[in-house]
Amino acid sequence: MNRKRGVSVVEILIAATIISLSVISIAVAYGNFVSLSTQNTAKVQAAFLLDEGVEAIKTMRGESWSNLASTTASTTYYFIWNTDRWRATTTPVVVDTKFHRTFVVSPVYRDVATFNILPDTSGTLDAGTKLVDITVAWDEKGSTTTRSTSMYIFNLFE
Repeated sequence: MNRKRGVSVVEILIAATIISLSVISIAVAYGNFVSLSTQNTAKVQAAFLLDEGVEAIKTMRGESWSNLASTTASTTYYFIWNTDRWRATTTPVVVDTKFHRTFVVSPVYRDVATFNILPDTSGTLDAGTKLVDITVAWDEKGSTTTRSTSMYIFNLFE
């Protein structure tokens, strides 16, 4: 019996197929990871911009209650850094050529008996409290993605 040991063509094809599929799978997974990382970066930046917006509102309130009390209800405002302080403007401001950070100041109404905040205008207007809705929006994969938060701001000067 004269048998020669070697690698057959079928074994080579099977090994090449397994190696090719492994390399392709790794490349696809890597591409997905890069894509998710890019999307996550925008979400993290938006979260930081939202936090900065909250702090900007607090700073504006701390400088003077009139900064927020003089805003027009339901008007969309943008944050602008003016030399050494935050200001509100109705002129659109784009952050890092990608993000639109806005805020809307609304009046707050309270129940006279309990002093609880009401979700509608059925109570008494509380001139010393404002509801501020802050939103960060950006384009992602052909659609707009947003993150937002709401907060009540109180007049510290009364």
